[in-house]
Amino acid sequence: MRTPRGRGPDPGRDPVPAPEPAPRPGRPLLVHGTVEEWARAAESHRSPPHPGDAARLRALRDDRLRRRFLASRLLLRTTLGALAGRDPDGIVLARTALGRPYAPDLPELDFSLSHTGSLLAVAVVRGGRVGVDAERPGRPMSVLEHRMCTPHERAGLDARGLRGTARDAELLRLWTLKEAYAKALGTGFRHPPRTIGLDPADPAGRPALPGTLPGTLSTATRTLPDGTVVGVVSASGVERGSSRSADDEPIP
Repeated sequence: MRTPRGRGPDPGRDPVPAPEPAPRPGRPLLVHGTVEEWARAAESHRSPPHPGDAARLRALRDDRLRRRFLASRLLLRTTLGALAGRDPDGIVLARTALGRPYAPDLPELDFSLSHTGSLLAVAVVRGGRVGVDAERPGRPMSVLEHRMCTPHERAGLDARGLRGTARDAELLRLWTLKEAYAKALGTGFRHPPRTIGLDPADPAGRPALPGTLPGTLSTATRTLPDGTVVGVVSASGVERGSSRSADDEPIP
């Protein structure tokens, strides 16, 4: 997983990450920034909001949610535009019936978005499927353990002697990966997290990612300087050269 180093916004420019080569097929790229900087960049645009965003903006009554939506859209379009060599303003974003975002004109790029607090995180993969989740540290995750862990995972935590904050930290890492996997699936937690084992040795196994070949799943965790934990799950080997499956029907 590659994480390009970001830079702050310059006058008249979006806070675009430093130039990076396009990710190799199946290798995810992680880009992150703050709502504040990307919202300022969105507000500095002289053009009106993207036509495809109008309906969502009308549905959001809270100014804070509107700013975060505009910030995330600009971050997505800027990242995809940089990777595809396209004008970001010309990139159309859509959602499947289950809410998974995609770019109809860029079928070779699959992406996922997460936010927590002021952080925005985007993971992109070429020729694969990807999911990303970001969580702030310090959550008492042990209260969710029985709902999120497979028996194999709980046994592993016990075998390592993890207790208290150390156990919470490991559970948070695992939770971000399961959230990211659910996003890559595009179905959310229709499969309860306690039934999904991301370890190949886990008897619980996992459902296959749509359109991907078996045995190509990879996971990665990155801890940002402020302690935020970011989990990325990706799979390469998408069939028919498309990052979407037949199950990913667009919303009307």
